[in-house]
Amino acid sequence: MRRGVRARWTGVAAAVLLAALPRGLVAQRPAGNPIQQAFELERRGDLSGAAAAYRALLAGNPADLTALLGLERCLTASGRVEEMIPEVRTALASAPAPTLYLLALRVWAGAGLPDSMRTVAERWAATETDREVPYRAWGDLLLQRRDLAGARRAYTAGREAVGRPEILSAELAQVAQLEGDFVAAAREWLLAQRLSPGYRGAAVAGLAQAPARQRDEVRRALAEPAEPEGLGLAALVALKWDDPAGGVELLRRALTLIGPRGGADLATQFTADVRALGTVEARRALGEGLELLAERRSGAPAARTRLEAARAYAEAGEVGAARRMLDRIAGDTAAGGELAAQAARTLFEVQLAEGALADAAATLAARGAAFPVEDRAAMRLRLARGWMRQGRLDESERLVAGDSTVEGLAVAGRVALLRGRLAAARELFRLAGPFAGTRDEATARTALLALIQPVRVDSLPALGEAFVALERGDTTGAVTALDQVAGALPPAEGGASLALYAAELTVARGGADGERRLRAVAASGIPATAAAAELDLGRLLVALGRPAEAVAQLEHLILTYPGSALLPEARRLLDRARGAVPAT
Repeated sequence: MRRGVRARWTGVAAAVLLAALPRGLVAQRPAGNPIQQAFELERRGDLSGAAAAYRALLAGNPADLTALLGLERCLTASGRVEEMIPEVRTALASAPAPTLYLLALRVWAGAGLPDSMRTVAERWAATETDREVPYRAWGDLLLQRRDLAGARRAYTAGREAVGRPEILSAELAQVAQLEGDFVAAAREWLLAQRLSPGYRGAAVAGLAQAPARQRDEVRRALAEPAEPEGLGLAALVALKWDDPAGGVELLRRALTLIGPRGGADLATQFTADVRALGTVEARRALGEGLELLAERRSGAPAARTRLEAARAYAEAGEVGAARRMLDRIAGDTAAGGELAAQAARTLFEVQLAEGALADAAATLAARGAAFPVEDRAAMRLRLARGWMRQGRLDESERLVAGDSTVEGLAVAGRVALLRGRLAAARELFRLAGPFAGTRDEATARTALLALIQPVRVDSLPALGEAFVALERGDTTGAVTALDQVAGALPPAEGGASLALYAAELTVARGGADGERRLRAVAASGIPATAAAAELDLGRLLVALGRPAEAVAQLEHLILTYPGSALLPEARRLLDRARGAVPAT
């Protein structure tokens, strides 16, 4: 019986639709049933015709959702959505349902009727098991329209209707953020955390935007209740504010409250976020975060996390903390052979970093067999360089003895230079070639070879002592020793080049007599050295903000030494200096 009535009404609706269409369109009406005809008119852009068609359908079935939604689309596109208020009221009276209540909210919002929206939301809520849904829909519609005050009223009404303070807290937090009140947003996000940890990401992203003037209050709003949720949220937000030290302290407090059996998810998120910061302070906080995370793991995962913590600590210069982590791994029976080898490698690096070379040598001797041959050789060379920096040349020489690789020859050449054995150093540097080690190491080695090439003696221990002082970081002592050696050699046989090197070291450390030294070398008359000194002097004058003097110096270099290989660089610097001279 019901199906027959619907068919009869459909026929009536079709007749009304045809009567409402202009005569010219009747002959061109789309084929098919009435709803398809309405869709086709809408697709063609005939919004008035489509609206009439949808209304014709509603005359037969006031609660036809497809027709109601079609009418809403047409009238909204035409800016006349308020015209369908009668249809919506009729539909709600005939067959109230959540979809129709939601439609009514949209129409009332478009018509600018906030009181009617409240009435609809309350009627809807009276029929819903989850009573916050209607209020959320009401508030969301107003939020989309940037009616922040209206949205807040809607969400607050929902909270009051349900009777729970945490209801709609995430929505109220977003409203507070849009209003610029991040302290209120923090309080709401804290309530949201009690509802679900899933809100954590949105809370962090939102509170990260807090201006500097509100950040202390935001932190207090999260942390002063001394609850794990708030402290954890504050820890993650602190990272967004580039405060890893404050963040890890808040994390520690949160995990203390959570206890040893929980909080792994929070610690994992913290370590992932702090890892992206990249600063030394962040690496230290990463080490602490990983250490806290390791306490919440067991077996091999705990050992791997401690190894990562040790590396982070080492990169931050916290060698004591790194050693502590590695000691824990050494005493952990769950750490397998590969993990133990990685820990030993990290321990070696930590020992090198803190200058405990005897310990590093013992580690290499005890665990070296666990490393690949190439790694073992690289570790030996790193240890040899470390002994060189401490002036322990016998140990360095022993480590590279018999090493015929280019890297080994390069280190052996450096050891020979520090002993003052210039002939051996020249030969070893030549054999090593220009590609051993890093690019910086290769460049420095080439420069050293050029420096000692003019010196005709095969052995010069005093020069070796100058380089030993330089290895130890004693630039002042190195310059003093170079002055003595340079003064004892003829200018053309290394005296000028060593004097230039001493001058360059003086300039690099900001010494006041750097300019005087460079001018003295420039006046030496040795073409290659004098040209290099004039170029260095030009650079210094530009850096000191004396471009006019730099121009004169560089022009003199170009005119005096037209065949110098330094001319292209000198011309580039001259252009730069000329650009800095004010026009007159």
